[in-house]
Amino acid sequence: MRQGTKTRWEQFYKEDERVKSAPATHCARNAAEVFSERGKLVILDLACGTGRDSSYLVEQGLFVVGLDLTESGLTIAKRVRKNEAKWVQADARELPFGNASFEGVYCFGLLHEFTGEGREDNVRGVMSEIHRVLKSLGVLILAVLAGEPEKGLPQVNLFTEGHFDSVTQGFQAVAKREYKDIGCTGKEDYRVWSGVFQKQK
Repeated sequence: MRQGTKTRWEQFYKEDERVKSAPATHCARNAAEVFSERGKLVILDLACGTGRDSSYLVEQGLFVVGLDLTESGLTIAKRVRKNEAKWVQADARELPFGNASFEGVYCFGLLHEFTGEGREDNVRGVMSEIHRVLKSLGVLILAVLAGEPEKGLPQVNLFTEGHFDSVTQGFQAVAKREYKDIGCTGKEDYRVWSGVFQKQK
């Protein structure tokens, strides 16, 4: 992730009042069901932003650590989200947790933020850290923006199905689908690849 990406999100969280009242994503609602059904109760929300999905997961009875690189996002999370989530500021490529710390990892909207020449190395770094902190048979729920990379915005890289499959090769795929998450943006063309994956023993 470029320094400019962090700066962009720091400013967005400071300036856009909608972030304080944005509802949980469709992905988070599905994740809560999956984690609960599989008995995965200790969850890391990776790149949690202002904590809207973290908060929803807590409301569903999960213990959640929300981690983000931006100070402004976490400041809002601490002030607005009135629940028992724990908030941590750190880089997803160097997680400050021991091996096998979590039963589940939820990651919505981080991997497509990596751009430029180091994109693939950064994505692999995040996925390696996710694998490290997940317990054996832990569950990863991952979502990225879908589409052809050449049609993406300058600040994001869209994921084809093949690329989504390649970055999750270290996990067993349980479910995968592409859908429109218009509840997140209000835009009809906002498409997401989302998958449920399990770490092997």
